[in-house]
Amino acid sequence: MFAVIVAGGTGERLRASAPAPVPVKPLLEDATGRRLIDRVLDACTSCRGRIVVSGPVPLPADVTLVREDPPLAGPAAGIAAGVGALPPDFTGDVIVLPADLARPEAVVAGLTGPGVVSADGHLQPLIFRAPAGQLRAACSGNLVDAPVMRIIRALDLPVIRMSAATVADVDTWEDALEHGFTHRRTHGHTPGKEG
Repeated sequence: MFAVIVAGGTGERLRASAPAPVPVKPLLEDATGRRLIDRVLDACTSCRGRIVVSGPVPLPADVTLVREDPPLAGPAAGIAAGVGALPPDFTGDVIVLPADLARPEAVVAGLTGPGVVSADGHLQPLIFRAPAGQLRAACSGNLVDAPVMRIIRALDLPVIRMSAATVADVDTWEDALEHGFTHRRTHGHTPGKEG
């Protein structure tokens, strides 16, 4: 199985709600220095490969970094970019996840077979598992600024039910506080230590 982790958004809601400048959302840290993206990557360590769709971010050497074309073309284009980075001969399943999940281990554990997640009656189109061949076909064509539901409809996946707490994400500073991502260090600057 491969994991495609979509992290290409601007994080506008987080930046707008934070009381001080924050790094790009995937690089938010908890008190131990563990980043939001690290939690998602760690939840996918059993996968044959991990592909992150993002702008330039420091990642482990065994993680493939790709970018949607053009940048900021939306999550559907991001998924397509990640799928394009799969080995051509890969025929297993692919799990697709957003990079801002607060409890990614629980989400990955619940993706036991192909399906798209629904949380308390609300479809979560950025959280699904699908066979690679079907996903490649669903990602064909121009997906720039297209809704992710276009991919989901083409896949025709069964629904996997999870709770809203399981699929909670970090969209705002309030979410960051709730889930322990309160470290405000930004690149080259540590609060309280003026240079």
